Amino acid sequence: MKAVLQHIEAREKRFAAHPFFLELRQDRPLDQVMAFAPRLTFWVMSFQDVLRLNAHFIQDPHLKALATRHHAEESGHDQWFEDDISALTGGSLSIGALYGKAHAKTREAAYTIISEVYRPVDDRVRIVLLWALESTSHVFFGRTATLCASQGADERLKYFSDHHMRAEAQHAMFEQELAAELEAMELEPHVREDALAMVDRCFSAFENLLTGMIIHLEHERAEDATPRQATLARPSSEEHEEAEPGMAPARLSVDRAA
Repeated sequence: MKAVLQHIEAREKRFAAHPFFLELRQDRPLDQVMAFAPRLTFWVMSFQDVLRLNAHFIQDPHLKALATRHHAEESGHDQWFEDDISALTGGSLSIGALYGKAHAKTREAAYTIISEVYRPVDDRVRIVLLWALESTSHVFFGRTATLCASQGADERLKYFSDHHMRAEAQHAMFEQELAAELEAMELEPHVREDALAMVDRCFSAFENLLTGMIIHLEHERAEDATPRQATLARPSSEEHEEAEPGMAPARLSVDRAA
């Protein structure tokens, strides 16, 4: 297992160097910097099922207990996310927008992780999946928490702020236990190779998601540079894609910010 843990550490460093994190600048209004946040909705809402199903498929009683406990400790974070999106945008996303072109990269990342859950794999690989997800989480929320703190938004936001990091810190005992379990595992060569490949797929999925976030931020900057009247007269292809027939006008304003 040592080789797998070292590989996760290496991929975490690469993930932390993704250009997306350079966009989380502290010299811009928080609502502008966090304009990408609604695009995470599909993954955040899928995450609880990922944890639940991953635990469900584990056969070993001890490992199942670990995965079930992990799921329980992550419960409720999706509500924090919904509250933050409401605070940042003044509303919520429509179903049409969630499945529109603008959210495609997030859906692709979520589907990749979900596919890992449904693969018939060794129970130990399922525990490695949890560790890989925690690794990306620590990087991402460490950066957004720093941004929120610099903007004085710790009371306004929960999911993206230090509130989330403090909650994770309360799980330190569990994480230490999980780390000890992983380090003690002996993996057969074919199981180790499967775990390594799974780690690569997971990190690549999240890197592709962040790349999609960068494209979104560039799109937002281009819109900001365009006179409002011209924007209304010539909606972008992305906006047209999201403006599904029958979508309520009140939701459209939120979807553009999403």
